Amino acid sequence: MRRLPPLTALPAFEATARLGSVTAAAEELGRTHGAVSKQIKHLSEDLGVELFEKDGVGLKLTREGARLRDVCGPLLDQLSATWQALAPDANPLRLSIGVSATFAMRWLTPRLPQFYAQIPGAEVDLRMAGRSRLSEEDVDAVLTYDRLNWAFSGEKLPSARGKHYSERAAKRILGDVAFGPVCAANYPIELFDGGARAATGVHVDGGPRSWETWSVLTDLAFEFETSTKFPHTFLGLEAAAAGMGVAMAERRLVEQDLAEGRLIAPLGFSVIPDGFGAHISKRSIRRRIVNEFLDWVERLAAENVEGA
Repeated sequence: MRRLPPLTALPAFEATARLGSVTAAAEELGRTHGAVSKQIKHLSEDLGVELFEKDGVGLKLTREGARLRDVCGPLLDQLSATWQALAPDANPLRLSIGVSATFAMRWLTPRLPQFYAQIPGAEVDLRMAGRSRLSEEDVDAVLTYDRLNWAFSGEKLPSARGKHYSERAAKRILGDVAFGPVCAANYPIELFDGGARAATGVHVDGGPRSWETWSVLTDLAFEFETSTKFPHTFLGLEAAAAGMGVAMAERRLVEQDLAEGRLIAPLGFSVIPDGFGAHISKRSIRRRIVNEFLDWVERLAAENVEGA
């Protein structure tokens, strides 16, 4: 009889071991920090030894943890690849899409019922593309709207294991993007010819050079006395709405906030052509459901950027 570890806890352990951080693992898995920590603790208690130990402000694997990581990683990779290969055969209307949590929450998910109405029986499995990018084996396609980061990454999406999704995946342009600074309506801003200045600029981990690239592409400047940083784009946008500073945003992500007056765009939005796209895995290029989904997204993208 096999004695197996608590299998539901293994992804939390593997992600933490690979990324070296519970916070990063929680972001990748779409879980809370507490939930990931609890699963790792459950594994350690079941095994009777510690899998991690403190290393300054971070974590490092114990000898036992390193042995489990060496086995666990390849097994989960193989299981994931097999599962993804079997899924299209089991349900030809099922597809998996990698997308940022902010884009999923603020734009894509509210519109998915339209796609389901258009194609009855379709199932879209959303995978969060966080600090550790998804590999080609993980999803059928990755949606990426953040042209401000493409400009500094050679338009490559690094996967969690050091490869690049776009080296093997097909690229498809889905439309333009429109970026601009946003802040609360009462946040003090000084406008000048060619830009503006304010007390605090909001930065996010996922877009470390967004402000710099926006300035280069638009020939506008935004000067700050200080800056603050958040791990997620949606947290940065909420901070801006709360009056904590000025954030950089793609128009689709803040359209409801603008309509409700929670945010304003003091310099408007600048359109960046062909900034919204998809990286399609080689195995999924000819899948009908994948192309129908991307056709639908492309139509929506054209509608939403008009007038930016």
